[in-house]
Amino acid sequence: MEKADRPGSRQSDGRISVVEAMRGAASVGVALFHFSGQLTSAIPVVLHHYGWLGVDVFFVISGFVIPLSLYQRGYELRDFPNFMCRRIVRLEPPYIVSIGLMLIVWHLAATVVGFQGITPSYSLGQLISHLFYVIPLTNYHWISPVYWSLAYEFLFYIAAGLTFPILISRRIEVTVLAVCAAVAAFYIVCRFDVRLLEFAAGMLVMRFVVDRGDRLRTAPWIAACLGVIFWEGGPAIGGAASLATAGILIFRERNLGRLAVFLGGISYSLYLTHLAIGGKIVNLGRRFADGALYEITLIVIALSVSILFAMLFVRVVEAPATRASRMLAMGATRRAAAPAYELR
Repeated sequence: MEKADRPGSRQSDGRISVVEAMRGAASVGVALFHFSGQLTSAIPVVLHHYGWLGVDVFFVISGFVIPLSLYQRGYELRDFPNFMCRRIVRLEPPYIVSIGLMLIVWHLAATVVGFQGITPSYSLGQLISHLFYVIPLTNYHWISPVYWSLAYEFLFYIAAGLTFPILISRRIEVTVLAVCAAVAAFYIVCRFDVRLLEFAAGMLVMRFVVDRGDRLRTAPWIAACLGVIFWEGGPAIGGAASLATAGILIFRERNLGRLAVFLGGISYSLYLTHLAIGGKIVNLGRRFADGALYEITLIVIALSVSILFAMLFVRVVEAPATRASRMLAMGATRRAAAPAYELR
């Protein structure tokens, strides 16, 4: 495989500007989706109709950046325990703290006069199932509706870590066959899920970026993957996946500025906590007035406060987890020929 000279334009900390920008935009989109779902005027209805597509952008991004990081680190199968340990140390503490935050806010909200939600009710088994992302295999419900996507992400980390060393050294068609096998297995066990193909689209883009000598073979497979996503997922999901793919391909070598890095830096914390913070602001605020201008103002306030809280959450919870993860340096990093993309 002929390695590309510049797999992506990086900031000083190894992050790709366009990826950070899309992460931030996706997390804001999901937040707006949840905030606007409680409102009825025209603009909130539009935001609710499309904001959920941020999750589809996240999946394409993960399909791209996880293999890219492994590739640049010279990853081998023996690095799998360390890779998974780093992912867990990086992502699990903010996730666990956000669960506690959701429960605290839930109990506090239930004490407010005129509370209209569901009375707090959960079990130890439900909480333990959250820790291992196995809620879909049980009769429990997610404490927060945003957590379901984390289960998909975690499953992808395992699959990528176990198969990457085998697939990266072989022709692109082997990767395509592996994706088809994974989709078929998922269909047999559960159902067909087009979102698996969003991870695949990101993986194919990664191969296109790092392997200049095989781009003519890879490009048609990217187009075919996006075509199936359009066919099975519809124009909304297909459009989101295509925009994410195009964004990486077109802007990966461009520096989009500090705002992109800022948004990417708070995206995970904003995704985890926006319902506990901004969601409650909207829920409370909508009881006092209505009308288009009032609802837009309410959304702006909810998003602003959620971003400020996410910044605090990053500093207090996420940043220490990130530092701990970096201390678990992969042995593969020492074999890498280029600075590795810094996973978020």
